[in-house]
Amino acid sequence: MTVTPGAASTLLRPVLTGSDTRGRVVAVLGRCVYAAVSGELVAVETAGGHRLPCSVLLADGIERGAFASVRPGDLATAGGGWLRLGALQVAVRRWWRPAAPCDAVPVLPYRDLTGTPRHPGWDRLALSLLGLGPGLTPAGDDLLCGLLVGLAGRPDLRDPLAAAVLTHAARRTTFLSAELLRHAAAGLAAPAVLAVADALAGQDDDDALARCLPRLLALGHTSGRALAQGLLLAAGTVARHPVGSLEVA
Repeated sequence: MTVTPGAASTLLRPVLTGSDTRGRVVAVLGRCVYAAVSGELVAVETAGGHRLPCSVLLADGIERGAFASVRPGDLATAGGGWLRLGALQVAVRRWWRPAAPCDAVPVLPYRDLTGTPRHPGWDRLALSLLGLGPGLTPAGDDLLCGLLVGLAGRPDLRDPLAAAVLTHAARRTTFLSAELLRHAAAGLAAPAVLAVADALAGQDDDDALARCLPRLLALGHTSGRALAQGLLLAAGTVARHPVGSLEVA
């Protein structure tokens, strides 16, 4: 059986370096395989993928037909520096650290977030958008992901929203989408999302938004547009409300 080398996100280190843990392949797309292992999302991407914060990136040059032998429902096994998805064997050769927006403030652990004072506006927004739309990542969830990432520098606004989203996500949307929302609450997302978040926050030059927005809009069928809408909503909310405000526009 061929061994494929990969570079794994440090978020996956506990799953990939511990004792063997079993799960299942959730979905197989052209450039990515999603698996649920030990209750966590593990994405395996080729060089042309989105570079999600919970990804194992396959070595350059491994592209066409990389996932031809993998099917949804296949056994997934992780541990000891290996990831096995059906007939695909990936050996973790190196690690990379996912980034957050430049102005991001570390998020509280989920157990502490649940004690964050809740705001009815954020609860209403989360409940109205979670699971809204078709597909593995519904558009409503993508918008919430963009909103959470865009608020990464404003924990007074982000944390009540994150608490509302994380409280309800597991029951109202897909496993894959709930996991991406969990990462977004910590400011972690694909580089295309982070680039627009930084541009909107004034962390780059004046032409940055014009350069990076087309790349974001090209993500998926509807994901890029919904993520961009969430980022714009975050920028507008930050601009309208001073530090310490929990009001929702």
